[in-house]
Amino acid sequence: MSSSIITLYDAACREGKPLGWNAMGMKARFALNFKGLKYRTVWLEYPDIEPTMKRIGASPGPTKPDGRRYTIPVIVDPVHAAPDGTPIPITDSWKIAEYLDEKYPEPGLLFPSGTKALQSLFHDYAMTNVLYKAIPMMLYSVWGLLSDESQVHWRTYQEAACGAKLEDLCPVGSQKWEAQSAILQKSLSDLAAILDKNGTDGPFVLGAQVTFADFILVSMLEMISKVIPDEWEKIIQHLDNGRWQKARVTCSAWIQADNIR
Repeated sequence: MSSSIITLYDAACREGKPLGWNAMGMKARFALNFKGLKYRTVWLEYPDIEPTMKRIGASPGPTKPDGRRYTIPVIVDPVHAAPDGTPIPITDSWKIAEYLDEKYPEPGLLFPSGTKALQSLFHDYAMTNVLYKAIPMMLYSVWGLLSDESQVHWRTYQEAACGAKLEDLCPVGSQKWEAQSAILQKSLSDLAAILDKNGTDGPFVLGAQVTFADFILVSMLEMISKVIPDEWEKIIQHLDNGRWQKARVTCSAWIQADNIR
């Protein structure tokens, strides 16, 4: 294998389930595909993330609510190396996108000049009002996507963080589920109203030009469609005149095509 190929570390899943289900890893994948870079993916089981990150020298991040400090995505690019030639891992999808713009400005920038602050605000808004609104509906379904060893890890950490059994958080068809679905739909429609202010400027978050903000949003939509597909197919893809399905189609050129193990 060529030494110039980037390695992306992402979350694995059970055999036959959709690879690339994690929105955080997906943002990095979108960015790599947008740049047209050659890369390979190392799919990690959850118990293997921390020891692998320590082994390759990745930096820990802030402690998550579930107690984790080492997370994905991480990339290792042979071009980005210490003086002794040892590649330096880059953690976090935002930092990965910044790095890719610095080292690989062609064929275009993920953060065009003057947009990074606005994109940062959009990132925080989308995380709070899209992904976090969907999380209660997805935690148990994510457990079902994982291998046996990752299921134990996922359940232990998520139940400690949530203070409840995964099955009891937001059961499909329950009043909790219907209430959370309504909250998610309202949040998406509020975002649609904001994006409508672009008028006919273009299909992307910032108008005519695709940016990292689009990959932030579509990664969340992709995760929802893969983790709770019934909710996507019955409700969300039709919401707001089909805006969210159109967003996925608009960015389809930069998503991994072969995503089944």
